[in-house]
Amino acid sequence: MPKGMGRFLSVVLWLGAVGIGVALLSTSPRSLPNLAVWVAVMATSNLIRVPSPSGGRLSLIGGAGLVGVVLIDSVSTLAGMFLLGLALSQLVVSLWEDDSTDSDLLRTLAGLGVLILVEVGDVWLTDRFSGDPEWEQLGVILVAGFAWFVADAFVRILGAVPVGRASIRYVWLAALEDWPVMVALFASAGLFALAEPIIGYWAFPVAAVPYAISHVSFTLLAGTRRTYGQMIRALSRLPEVAGLSPDGHAAGTALLASTMGRGMGMHPEDVTRLEYAALLHDIGRITVEDPAEEPDHSDLARWGAEIIRQAPYLEVVADHVANHDAPYRRPGEQDDPSIGPAPRIIKVASTFDRSTRIHDMSPVEALEVLHRRTAYDFDPAVVARLREVLRRSGRLSA
Repeated sequence: MPKGMGRFLSVVLWLGAVGIGVALLSTSPRSLPNLAVWVAVMATSNLIRVPSPSGGRLSLIGGAGLVGVVLIDSVSTLAGMFLLGLALSQLVVSLWEDDSTDSDLLRTLAGLGVLILVEVGDVWLTDRFSGDPEWEQLGVILVAGFAWFVADAFVRILGAVPVGRASIRYVWLAALEDWPVMVALFASAGLFALAEPIIGYWAFPVAAVPYAISHVSFTLLAGTRRTYGQMIRALSRLPEVAGLSPDGHAAGTALLASTMGRGMGMHPEDVTRLEYAALLHDIGRITVEDPAEEPDHSDLARWGAEIIRQAPYLEVVADHVANHDAPYRRPGEQDDPSIGPAPRIIKVASTFDRSTRIHDMSPVEALEVLHRRTAYDFDPAVVARLREVLRRSGRLSA
């Protein structure tokens, strides 16, 4: 579909959502200025996003929605506010071509959906049982926060697993990485919701100040990680710029290795270290004095690891680089479990990329080379994962 047509359909869709939201709010007993404030809060909060440790961005509409669940006792009014606020903000996104993705929108819709379900449950319980209002509100906050978290993770799994981007375990662990942001957001929203009936709008600065500190901290952390990754990628280009390694080999190896790591269910932090090690696995080549002479690969791995160890933060990455040339097993011996999967993934990814990039092999031919050497050189499980990655990416027929 042409880009212009896609934008047009998106605008039409959200204009229709605006109409539905207005219809839902037309029956609300709240005053028009009050409704306008709530809708503005919903729309603005969806446009404000905070970087998450998993690498994505979370909007603040979840916190605004939690406040609405606690302070608004009408399901139709809350649904209308959600829909109208989200629609208005998405119209801005569509018109200005913001960098938000369909996945971000689906995660937001799923979270808002579960908040409406929490509101329905809260109204149903309130009509039938009487209890302490403060404890009831605290329970709503806890249930709503947990429900949003689960819905967010569920949408990630639906979006990543069927197309082979990651395993369920990896997606769930990546979602768990975002819990500090979720806690900061929902804790601040809960604080405002509990304090507003007592101190009025003074509750806003009381809740906003601690969250603002958290927001700045998360943003700085994301910037630091991004800068660190850019530095690693710049260093990985040294052997290629010097003509000691084929152009694009480090990036190609890292892409294959990280994709295999996610598919094998590795922890997100381990996948990041795996990606760094794959990028730097050839860094030892910069020590070669004569480019025409091919040094021993075990020496290159050892020299590269020694260079990387100069940064204490990359100690694990250095271990991966040092072991990435080790054989899967030696004749008469079992595989060495102390090496771990990361070096074996790098060995397979690097060999495949070199075969296709230097020797002009087709993916099928390069994969056949790996299969013939799975007895000793390459881990059969890693080669099987590579085959699956290639098949799902379309580079290899079923």
